[in-house]
Order: sequence, then structure tokens, then C-alpha cells
Amino acid sequence: MGEIDFEKIEESIRNSGWFYFGEKDFDCPGVGEKEKDFYMKNNLLPPPCDSCYKALIFWESNYSRENLTSLFSLIDSIEDSCKGKLNKGVVVVYFRKKAQMMKFLKNLKSKMHEYGVRGKIQWRRACKEYQDMRPELWKNAKEFIGIKKSNLKTLDDF
Repeated sequence: MGEIDFEKIEESIRNSGWFYFGEKDFDCPGVGEKEKDFYMKNNLLPPPCDSCYKALIFWESNYSRENLTSLFSLIDSIEDSCKGKLNKGVVVVYFRKKAQMMKFLKNLKSKMHEYGVRGKIQWRRACKEYQDMRPELWKNAKEFIGIKKSNLKTLDDF
């Protein structure tokens, strides 16, 4: 990413709540009415949300020009391009496969130390809004339980 434009990032966060980064193709429809309807009717995550994994870095009050500069240096050092967004609370990096995300996370702690990025690492499946809408379908932020097959009596139940 090179030189960061902190004011541009700040403006983007003010205007939309997020600053987006990365060149990798990642189709994210967001949690719209169509996605919510599918989820509520089927007790399943809608595509492509059903294959969305998010690596998270919580700033822990360390959002600053210096930490952002360090973060983007870290991102530039990664061989595989990544797509994500950030605000003053969290950095979100998107993945389509759990294995890809886990590989990224495996090296993230040492990379954060190497580049001086301060924050706490976590991960989750899909958007938190799904978990908030139907918490009984989730074991935790990482494990979506979804529909129990024994609850299906006919195809109409699905």
C-alpha cells in the first residue's frame, strides 16, 4: 500500500464506518434483507456467507497513525494478497476457506510483533449480525450449528 493517507482513512471511517483495503477479489453482499430472509427461513447461512471466515485484529485502544502504518507494512509483506476493512476498533481480513484463514492466523502474531502492530487476534465465521439474530444457531462466534436435520420433516420444512 506504500505511504498511508491517514486523513483519507479517517474520512472514510467517518463517512461509512469503515476503510476498505486490498486488491483480492472477495464478493461480500453484506447482510441485506434477502440474506436475512434466507437465514431466518432456512436456519442456514446464505451463500456466499456460508463460506466466509474473518481474521480479526482488535486495536485495544491502539488505533493510531503509527499502528496503521505498521499494519499496512505487515499487509504489504504478505505473499498472498488480502482483502479487508478497518475502523477505530477492529481490522477485518476476509477469507473464503477456513484453512486459508488459519494459515494467515498462524503467522499473524509473529508478523504483528515483527512490524510493531499492537492488537488482539481473534476470528469468526460470517457476520456477527447473523449470530445476533439467531444465537441458538451458534455454539460461539467460530461455530455455526445451523439446522438440525432431524427437524426436517418434508422438503417444505426446508
